[in-house]
Amino acid sequence: MPRPEYLQSYYGSYHQGRDEKVTFSGKERFAAHLLRAVPAPWAKEHTRILDFGGGDATLATAVAVRLLERFPRGSVDVVVVDQETPMPSPDTRIRIEQRNCLEETKGSYDMVLASAVLEHIPDLHAALLGLVERIGRSGFLYARTPYVLPCARIFPALDLTYPAHVHDLGSGFWNGFIDLFGFQARCLASRPSLVASSWREEPLRTLAAHSLKLPARLEAILSPPSRKHRLWHLVGGWEVLLQIGD
Repeated sequence: MPRPEYLQSYYGSYHQGRDEKVTFSGKERFAAHLLRAVPAPWAKEHTRILDFGGGDATLATAVAVRLLERFPRGSVDVVVVDQETPMPSPDTRIRIEQRNCLEETKGSYDMVLASAVLEHIPDLHAALLGLVERIGRSGFLYARTPYVLPCARIFPALDLTYPAHVHDLGSGFWNGFIDLFGFQARCLASRPSLVASSWREEPLRTLAAHSLKLPARLEAILSPPSRKHRLWHLVGGWEVLLQIGD
């Protein structure tokens, strides 16, 4: 496993050159996609979001903006755990704070986001336990992770960026996640991840990603909801939305 010193050096320049310090193109698209899977109505007078490894909190803030569209009289606290400086709040009803590590966070949260971060953490078991412990009753955990090893078996030259990526987490892991950890939770979505690139900026990469994920999406439509085993694994990434303690 990579040493902490290496990871600190690596992540110091991880977002260098990006206008928004996240590995996703289209924050509004991300927020709309995520909230479509959340049971409606989900709006509270005061909502707390924990954005674990969220860069400058771009994605969490976009989710907060969407939530306030549903509940204009509400407010949202966003706590981002990252080394980056959070973006300025676009709305006085949204308060954004930054913490350097998960241990510095306090209280419980209505939603925890872990988008494109868990694959980097050597002690993943402890991190997942820590995240779930911070979710309030009936709160949500969203995770987006790479799932590229099936592709690498066909294309050995595929760069997995090790030792930055130390885990590859796909349908097999996430569909067994609740049973493995013994959490009281229900799975609202377990599926190929939303394509992170955009047609305008990276059309070829976006086309390739959609082409890889299409068979898995069709399989999900045609398969009974209770079937956890997937036949098509060449998807590149996976995402899950869990409701904890419900």
